[in-house]
Amino acid sequence: KTCPFVNGSGAGSQDSTWVLPNLPSKCTWTATTPASKSPHSCVPLTEEKKILPNILKKIGCTPMVRINKIGKSYGLKCELLAKCEYFNA
Repeated sequence: KTCPFVNGSGAGSQDSTWVLPNLPSKCTWTATTPASKSPHSCVPLTEEKKILPNILKKIGCTPMVRINKIGKSYGLKCELLAKCEYFNA
């Protein structure tokens, strides 16, 4: 089966396949399986900066960005930051 709404492609899309959630899992991994025998891989994530110099440094997540010009024009002595929640939509 295919998901008709994957990536906004609409009904009848053949772009992605999916498995019914009520089927038993084919995965044989358990918490006691040694990492050397696991069919899965684990890549540690790098820690990301919380404050970015501009919006172009973070695409696709909810970034906090430094508001450079407004703070400077008002003579603020602190950092002015904005969290771009509209990136979650």
